[in-house]
Amino acid sequence: MAKLVISSVVVSLLYGALAAQTSTEQTKIVPVMLYPDTDHGTCSIGLQVNAGGAVLRSGPGEDFRVIATLKAGHVVSGCNEQNGWDGIIDGQDESCSVGISVNVVRPYSGPCNSGWIDQSFLTSIYG
Repeated sequence: MAKLVISSVVVSLLYGALAAQTSTEQTKIVPVMLYPDTDHGTCSIGLQVNAGGAVLRSGPGEDFRVIATLKAGHVVSGCNEQNGWDGIIDGQDESCSVGISVNVVRPYSGPCNSGWIDQSFLTSIYG
């Protein structure tokens, strides 16, 4: 019985440590940045999700939390890239700040989902 209680306590402590680590990782966010582009407007690159779909994450890496799952064929707007990941806005018009002109570099703060997708899951279709 004592071994069972000790084992339960150890499992509880380990689970608590893992949960704390996961919740810390879940809070990390790398914002998608908007850059001045006088020729096309910001985030004017059309990217289509490849067969099999893709996950949208809160930062450029697999240790960032999943924001959304996108189906194959879904089109998003590319803004910037970092280490093999594309910073995107999940929208294609001005209502999501796509194609607008910005004067200075700033993080995206519009109404549409934004985040990061591994470039191997995307194909450029325009821009």
